[in-house]
Amino acid sequence: MSKRIKIILVDDHNIVRQGVKLILEGEEGFEVIGEASDANEAVAKTSEFRPDVIVMDIHLAATDGIEASRRILAAYPATKIVVLSAETAPDTVNRALQSGVSGYVLKEAAGEELIRAIQTVLNGRFYLCPAITTALIRAHSFNAATPATPLLSVRERELIRHITNGLRNKEIAEKLKLSVKSVEANRSRLMTKIGCSNAAELVRYAVREGLAAP
Repeated sequence: MSKRIKIILVDDHNIVRQGVKLILEGEEGFEVIGEASDANEAVAKTSEFRPDVIVMDIHLAATDGIEASRRILAAYPATKIVVLSAETAPDTVNRALQSGVSGYVLKEAAGEELIRAIQTVLNGRFYLCPAITTALIRAHSFNAATPATPLLSVRERELIRHITNGLRNKEIAEKLKLSVKSVEANRSRLMTKIGCSNAAELVRYAVREGLAAP
């Protein structure tokens, strides 16, 4: 029997939690094992159930979902957190990314996108819904004053775009007509060159430097 994906939902609106639960439990292998309506309850439920994924709203009573994510990831760093929010303000999105979450999806998105985001982060990749990527790129373009540094080759820029689009090394290798080992080596050198230690940092770098495709 395949492993079931344990999920906790955090949202201060019961009707939202009910709707998201119906969507997720319609996906084979997904199981909603707990729900929380505020940050403290989210931390407590995480400690009790040790979920694989938390679907986290941002606007909660008292402490917001960003602070809740920081607290949870400090105690349980292997947990994947996907933000599900109506918030599109670039400053808020950047704060969420800096807290260590693995994905960001808008509530206006279809249920299939939330499922895709969860599957993506469980595979060790980062997920940013297209609308949020576009908003961040526009915000950066408006405020940008200096060109991207360090200078990147055309191949390095292609690699960044493929990574931020959620492609696996095998998929990138097929697109760039390279071996998987070459992609892994190029990816490692790229991360060192731009000072990123994981995919989430790379996404933030790509957005900041205007390298992520909308």
